[in-house]
Amino acid sequence: APTTMETLSVVLPCAYEGEFAAKTVRGLQEHTKRGRLKEIIVVDDGSEPRLEMHLPETSLRGSKWAPVRMIRHEKTLGLIAAKKTGGDAAEGDVVVFFDCHVKPRDGWEEAFLKQMRRAGDHRTVVVPTITSLDPDTWEENSFAAASKACYMTWNGDFTWLATPGRDVPLMSGGLLAMSRRWWQETEGYDPEMVAWGGENIDQSFRIW
Repeated sequence: APTTMETLSVVLPCAYEGEFAAKTVRGLQEHTKRGRLKEIIVVDDGSEPRLEMHLPETSLRGSKWAPVRMIRHEKTLGLIAAKKTGGDAAEGDVVVFFDCHVKPRDGWEEAFLKQMRRAGDHRTVVVPTITSLDPDTWEENSFAAASKACYMTWNGDFTWLATPGRDVPLMSGGLLAMSRRWWQETEGYDPEMVAWGGENIDQSFRIW
């Protein structure tokens, strides 16, 4: 049966990111159509002090914005566990994973959905071009190198493709979107994984 892809849940796995988390939430609220953004799920992976202390009350409960759901691990379980917690809790048609230090451009959500619908099924996964963000001004550095796609090496590692096409052999791990149906069918991330660096390879193989 066709899968509806209209609303997005954005999952932010965060550990000790403080004001960066707050800026990321605000950036998502300001640069995403309200009708598309069902929720922002912030997974606090054991931060001390608690991450919600850094988020303004208006970000968490302002009626103007999409709801922000805080999910907390009382102890740090690692990046992959935080992403899996958020992905499993998502209620939108599409689950989007972003790092906890990003600022999307206007129109990003429509660009994601357009690519996800291109093949006519629910198994297309989208990765954006990753540009550089100045941590002081929170503005995009248009002169820095941009990345979005990888390839696997014979030793089981991965490296970045210099000039990828539209369809890529191996996706980056930090920023991506997939349908909630595909997340559930592939069972998300391997629960035995802990840190960054292999989940993108694992998920890419499942997709192919």
